[in-house]
Amino acid sequence: MKKITIALATVFLSFSVFSQTKEDYKNTLNLVKEAYNKKDGSLIHQKFSQNLKKELQEASFEKMIDSLHGNKGTMSSYELIMEEEKEKNYLVEFENGTMLILIHLSPKGEISMFHIKDY
Repeated sequence: MKKITIALATVFLSFSVFSQTKEDYKNTLNLVKEAYNKKDGSLIHQKFSQNLKKELQEASFEKMIDSLHGNKGTMSSYELIMEEEKEKNYLVEFENGTMLILIHLSPKGEISMFHIKDY
């Protein structure tokens, strides 16, 4: 019985260590909102995982953020609308429209997936 209790405790602790919480996503989205509104794509890019940094080069990402800011204006709010195994989908309100941000955080808390698309 003692071994089963220890095994279950280990399993539950490993889930909490390796899965990101709603608070982790909230903090990340707050950082994205703040950096986006300052047109500071590099601040968001710094939070990317190594694989995502290779996929989305910093200079290209900064241009994309500047262009999006020029078209949509400032970001005012976001709301979780769908949660899947590999990503969370947030409805984001901008000054001039609404879009979706699809995001996933790695076990280290880095952004391992980041897409902004029309809603």
